[in-house]
Amino acid sequence: MKNKRGFEFSFGWMFAIIVGAVMIFLAIYAASQFVKTAKYAQQTEIGKQLGIILSPIETNLETGKISKISLPYETRLLNECKISGTFGVQKISTITKSGIGDEWGKPGEASSFRNKYIFSSDVVEGEHYFVFSKPLEMPFKIADLVYIWAEKDEYCFINPPSVIEDEISELDIESVNISSSITGCRKGARIVCFTSSGCDIDVSLDASGKIKGTLKKRSEARVYFETSSLLYSAIFSDPDIYECQIKRLMNRASELSGLYYSKSRFLSPKGCSSNLDADLVVYANKTLNLKSSLELRDVYANSEEIRRKNEDLLCKLF
Repeated sequence: MKNKRGFEFSFGWMFAIIVGAVMIFLAIYAASQFVKTAKYAQQTEIGKQLGIILSPIETNLETGKISKISLPYETRLLNECKISGTFGVQKISTITKSGIGDEWGKPGEASSFRNKYIFSSDVVEGEHYFVFSKPLEMPFKIADLVYIWAEKDEYCFINPPSVIEDEISELDIESVNISSSITGCRKGARIVCFTSSGCDIDVSLDASGKIKGTLKKRSEARVYFETSSLLYSAIFSDPDIYECQIKRLMNRASELSGLYYSKSRFLSPKGCSSNLDADLVVYANKTLNLKSSLELRDVYANSEEIRRKNEDLLCKLF
């Protein structure tokens, strides 16, 4: 009898312990799900806010002013570029470091933009970011290009062209230094070489002396650029982001070319003929069908011809 009563007593306690453990587990699970949901919402909001913050930066920093974005937590910025529709899509999402369990977890919902062109690595990690913007004109203004990198990601430009050196010096960017040799670069900086090879980033400029040529990062595909705006784009972004954004920009250029073509046809009967109709049609087709940055050379040559003709007009199209 004693053994039986002892058995019943022990079973009751065991049952209570099991029920209590289940309740504690459910409470912890519910709390963790709440935390995940709250974090997801927070990260989604940060992504949206970044998109909003970048709009005035694009407008106000066309002449090359540097801006700094500081976030309350160490954050990963995820840059996605998609080719879909007429202008493609720029997506921004973030992941904040929690310090609990999986430190980073999953990103919040991506914010999508049709009119933004952000050049950065696929993933940029830090608490403080540098941002600056330059317009891309080829031959008319196509869009403002935005460059983003983390404060801790330092760059060192070795013997850049004078126009680049002057611009970097004028911007006074803390994390971008100019040097005549690699020994003058700070430890850990990404070395960008303009007159030698074997660096983290090798830039080969065209023999004409203009800011045009190719860029190669270690173990990455070679990309092609025209103008300083696209040179910065290639330096601060991963090749896949760069090539995707170039296609988006050229799609936009094609649409704008069509608008200028319509403007030219409208002005012609009013005694203000531009004689640019044929050039604009060719340009629209080339930009629309561009497959990679390699074809920028031909597109740029076409755009320069249009620019020269436009400058000689009494009634300029742009």
